[in-house]
Amino acid sequence: MKRGLIRVTIGFFAIVPFVVASCMMNDTEDIPDFTEQLQKDLATIDSYLAANNITAQSDVDGLIRYVILRDSAGDHHATIDSCVTANYSGLLLADGQEFDDGVAISFPLNGVIDGWKVGIPLLSVGDSATLYIPSGLAYGYYGIEPDIPKNANLIFNVGVIKVGTTYRISNGVSSCN
Repeated sequence: MKRGLIRVTIGFFAIVPFVVASCMMNDTEDIPDFTEQLQKDLATIDSYLAANNITAQSDVDGLIRYVILRDSAGDHHATIDSCVTANYSGLLLADGQEFDDGVAISFPLNGVIDGWKVGIPLLSVGDSATLYIPSGLAYGYYGIEPDIPKNANLIFNVGVIKVGTTYRISNGVSSCN
């Protein structure tokens, strides 16, 4: 069963304090160092790109890889404080299994996974791209079982429809202004 990105993200942040607290009590679990895992993930992503003859760009910090599919040549980009409306699908890099999708989904950019916080501002309204996101900038060591395994590198096909300044929920429907 697919879950909406917004629900998954909000749910993720709601349970993180409990997960962190329980992990602090469990000294036997060996959680990988973020930097080491990031380097491993980027090597995996780069190997995937090479094996599939995909030429991707890196963001300025080298944290994610992306391919612009449609360039609108626009200049209206999201910032961390923006509300974004987008179409998307999320796939596991390991096997291509789709775990989520959404059409005209609105969300505050500061409330989603870090990989989107890095990738979405690279796009203008009307652009679409494929984002290759390492696990530490997605759902990390714990994942979101059963749909997203731990340390899963993700692929998101994203199309930015609108960038607004506020986020509102009216009658259960979220939207950007």
